[in-house]
Amino acid sequence: MKPTYIIGVLFAGLLAATAHAGRKPNILLIVADDLGYGELTGQGFTKDIPTPNIDSILRNGTRFTSGYVSGPYCSPTRAGLMTGRYQQRFGHEFNPGPPVAGTESIGLALSETTIGDRLRAAGYATGWFGKSHLGSAPQFHPQKRGFDEFYGFLGGAHSYVNAGDGVNAIFHGSEPVKDPGYLTEAFAREAAAFIEKKKDIPWFVYLPFNAVHAPLETLTKYDKPFAGLSDPKRRKFAALLAALDDSVGTVLSKVHDLKLEEDTLIYFISDNGGPTPSTTSFNGPLKGYKAQTSEGGIRVPFAIQWKGTLPAGKTDDRPVIQLDLLPTSLAAAGVTIDPAWKLDGVNLLPYLKGEKSDNPHAALFWRFGQQIAIRKGDWKLVKSAADGTRNGAGTATTEGARLYNLSADIGEKSDLAAKEPAKVKELTDLWNTWNVTLVDPKWTPEGPRRAGRAKAAAGNATPSNAALTGPWKSGDVLSGPDSPDVANKAFSVTADLDDLDGLDDPQAPSGVIVAIGGKLHGFSLHAVDGKLALSLRRDGKLSAVVANTSLPTGKVTVSSTLAADGQVTLKAAGKQVAEGKFPGLILRKPGEGLTVGNDGQSAVGDYTGPHPFSGKVTHAVITTP
Repeated sequence: MKPTYIIGVLFAGLLAATAHAGRKPNILLIVADDLGYGELTGQGFTKDIPTPNIDSILRNGTRFTSGYVSGPYCSPTRAGLMTGRYQQRFGHEFNPGPPVAGTESIGLALSETTIGDRLRAAGYATGWFGKSHLGSAPQFHPQKRGFDEFYGFLGGAHSYVNAGDGVNAIFHGSEPVKDPGYLTEAFAREAAAFIEKKKDIPWFVYLPFNAVHAPLETLTKYDKPFAGLSDPKRRKFAALLAALDDSVGTVLSKVHDLKLEEDTLIYFISDNGGPTPSTTSFNGPLKGYKAQTSEGGIRVPFAIQWKGTLPAGKTDDRPVIQLDLLPTSLAAAGVTIDPAWKLDGVNLLPYLKGEKSDNPHAALFWRFGQQIAIRKGDWKLVKSAADGTRNGAGTATTEGARLYNLSADIGEKSDLAAKEPAKVKELTDLWNTWNVTLVDPKWTPEGPRRAGRAKAAAGNATPSNAALTGPWKSGDVLSGPDSPDVANKAFSVTADLDDLDGLDDPQAPSGVIVAIGGKLHGFSLHAVDGKLALSLRRDGKLSAVVANTSLPTGKVTVSSTLAADGQVTLKAAGKQVAEGKFPGLILRKPGEGLTVGNDGQSAVGDYTGPHPFSGKVTHAVITTP
């Protein structure tokens, strides 16, 4: 080798090192949807679904085994992530529900500044690829909240194989996309293209996949490797997760191919724990599921990678939370955090580098309707729906809370409240001090609410007059919170009918037998011109299966079954009278409750409520797997 060539190589290397040292890091924030704590093979609890690409982030960075999110389900977690602040401080305690009309102001408070706003002000190109769930009105559009580019959807859930329409279409900017392809792949494709375009300047990519949220819609190429799994729901979930892992690999490969790995800070988290009964998403040893303040609802996979700057292959058990990602990103970008921003998150870089050995947080807090939690060190005080606390809106208190030592009891099995009254008081006082700094929810699961009106609205709701678990008869009513939760679940309805004879036209009983929900989400088992029918609403879209033969006269038992894949079966007097296929399951727990013998809420089916049943329902039950 000639000396001049050696000098040239050294000079080029010096220039590259200088450029690397002076560059603000790119930031890649990957969020999975409904991915349980125990699912990734890198977490060490299961091996039936390989996740090599996501595992590489865990392996090449720090894996936090006590990584949390500030809400046990989708939208509140994302509001906290976007702002670095507990979302209860600005009333975003619950999901805003299904996509709303553009005139409704339900979304991430405009008074809040997002991570996109802050990084764009610091000179970053900002792109958002995937789910929003932070408001569908124009003022909440990602390109109004600090992002240069947007490719995704505005609602809380979406088909993987259909583009959708209306307010919950797939949008590129503000223009609907006609054929995005398989959605998990589409988000990765668009994110990788953005990185390619912006490779010469600092970029921030927010990549909130809707995988592995229901519906369980997959492609054959992802199904094939899991043909040996015995549970059909698990097979579909495995394909969803495989597609997610491949798509994460698409983006990581782009960063690698552009030689940007040492210039890129990468995060991977889930927005909440897995809804195991619905999708099989597995929470490992943790108690509870999505929408619960037990560990299974709020502790999530949580990893941070920055090759060449942060150590690799580390496991850290100190409690951290998704609120930390905004201040950590700002610190990496060289942005000085103003105390006036009142961030709740903490810059994790000194802890990741070993410069600080204490816990980043003195305590972490949760409030979710009547469910609460606080973790301080190894101790957790909690009231959770997993233990019978009412899910949904209501006043939160620590009365009756359970106490666990998570270092010895990660599964929250042994309540130590009676043995440790001093610790209960300590955590109660801390939680109460935090709680008084919060505001009332701006809306509740039962529908839009102005702050301070939830109690009055609840007082006007139709009260429950029957047993929560049934059996029920004509005239029985359950409020929305009391009704069976059929969201993202297969379910069956069985009803005994009487007085079908003696009618003016005994061959034509009509009306609603059992209904839950209304025009947006829900189902109705009813009779149409004497024929049994099941109607279902998903994001306002109506599907129905109607029998070909009339119901018999006199007494008869009827049933309808909706399977996990959307398959519908109707039976009367033990004989199948119809079958069909719905696009999927009910996407959300309806705000409107259960009614028997009529549809007293906003009507689910293609009829005008209350549409009372012309006979009698003497015994009705709803079962879920």
